[in-house]
Amino acid sequence: MSPDIPLDELMKIPDIKGFALVSSEDGSILKSGGITPGNVDDLVAFTGSAAEIMAEACNVGDIESIKGVGRETLVILPFDKNYLGLVLEQNTENIEEKIRGSLGELKKDVDSGIGKLFRDRAEQLNMLLREFVENSDPEMWKGYISSGLSALSKEGKVSSLIKLEGLELNVNTNVESLNRDEINKFMKLLLDFIVKKALSEFGKQQTKMIVQKVIREISEKNKG
Repeated sequence: MSPDIPLDELMKIPDIKGFALVSSEDGSILKSGGITPGNVDDLVAFTGSAAEIMAEACNVGDIESIKGVGRETLVILPFDKNYLGLVLEQNTENIEEKIRGSLGELKKDVDSGIGKLFRDRAEQLNMLLREFVENSDPEMWKGYISSGLSALSKEGKVSSLIKLEGLELNVNTNVESLNRDEINKFMKLLLDFIVKKALSEFGKQQTKMIVQKVIREISEKNKG
């Protein structure tokens, strides 16, 4: 699950008093909020797993949601390969549709923010590259960045969404499978790779001056 999805926002839906995201592998609580029973992990994990097993055995397709009404009123949904359980104040009719709709909107908002982060990080590296290339051999830099992207391709899914076109890094912002930590980690590795080459080309003092100039430009741009 992307850690960026703010599941606490689900608490704004009327009649939801608590939630728990439970691992489908070991039944542990991954995230929770509000008021939930002490055995919520067992309730959500067992019910979610049992429902999926029965659905598969009966060949009825994927389970969208399960509602259990008893001592506690629960709605359980498969969510990012885990189980999301929501505790209700009362047996509210059609609340499952509201929950699924809210989850969809939250995911869209997060994907939009992550896409912007990805674009911004790429543009910051492009600003740095322009400065380095201006005082050096463009073809050397092009080959070096290409080799860097190839070397970093083992660093997960981010590498497949970024490519070098000319001397510009361009990104695919269809990032629904990524989170901020993955993007920040990859772009930091790429930044370190670029700066390492700059140090060998220009030396410590000139590289520091160029980096500081770009940092000032980014800061001014962000203020605007």
